[in-house]
Amino acid sequence: METRKIQEVSNGTFTVSLPKAWTTAHGFEAGMELRLYPHRDGTLVLRSSEADVEWLEDTTVDIDGGGADAVKRAVRTAHMVGFETITLTRNESFTAAEHEAIRSTVRELTGTDIIAESPSEVTIKHLLDTSSFSVRQSIIQLQYVVVSLLRDATEAFVDAAETPASVRARAAEARRSVEMVTRHFSRSLVSYNELDKLGVSRPELFAYYEIATHLETVIEQAVGIENTATELGDPPADAAVTDIYSIVDDVACAVDDAVTAVLNADLTKSHQARAKCDAAAERLSLAEQRLYDESGSESVAAAVALANTLSQLRRTAECSRSMADIAAQTAIRTNNIDL
Repeated sequence: METRKIQEVSNGTFTVSLPKAWTTAHGFEAGMELRLYPHRDGTLVLRSSEADVEWLEDTTVDIDGGGADAVKRAVRTAHMVGFETITLTRNESFTAAEHEAIRSTVRELTGTDIIAESPSEVTIKHLLDTSSFSVRQSIIQLQYVVVSLLRDATEAFVDAAETPASVRARAAEARRSVEMVTRHFSRSLVSYNELDKLGVSRPELFAYYEIATHLETVIEQAVGIENTATELGDPPADAAVTDIYSIVDDVACAVDDAVTAVLNADLTKSHQARAKCDAAAERLSLAEQRLYDESGSESVAAAVALANTLSQLRRTAECSRSMADIAAQTAIRTNNIDL
């Protein structure tokens, strides 16, 4: 690292000299126009082009076979990388199934639409401005929805009943929120401007991204429990129901406390979340042992369903513990570093 002193010249203008080796290595010459990008965190970025803005403007993806699944992956991947405009092309015309796959995928992406379409080329554009998106608010909404989904899926399992379609719709909506957080996190890796529009620091955004990915895993576990409920013929035994309710209560509280701890940089809340995770883990071990000891007292299908649900709850508890660790890191960093 080199240091430079700020010099004052005529008319109150300040100047700073640039290291010669650095300017030579990057092809800078006297008289060349440079662009300065001041950012909210106090950083001043110096560039010879508008790359910070242009890098994520558009991309073209050539689809070489693979069918409908390939075009779905291409759209989602390019969208989550953060490109504003995505053009899909093929040497031959897209099939009817591929066109429909593109349309259905775009419908699932928040703020995205098809702006041009031909037999061999489809152009997709993200229409929402970054400044209209709040990462923090998205995490708060995810927190509420995920805890609710977990409890609703458990009710379905306990009652051996199929949950309403609205539950699956809420799960799909929650996944879209995760995708949006991922998109903006990915854009921030190459654009300081993205961070300015989001109004968060890099450490904050990284913590939110980590939390969102863990919440997505919890969503998958809740959906898995709900799917198990639809396959279960009869409600589980009373003892199993008591175990499940106790475990879910601990796990749901752990998820809720961990997310709150990250949002508020609250070390106490992170400790509470971890304690709930430990309690859930202990209850899970006891429930699994009871299932093993009493394996002959109920049908094989019921035992398998209960084992699967306990496994999904254990995975959820592990995610909660990871979120509690993220919360502790966030609290310690926030309380000791002036961002």
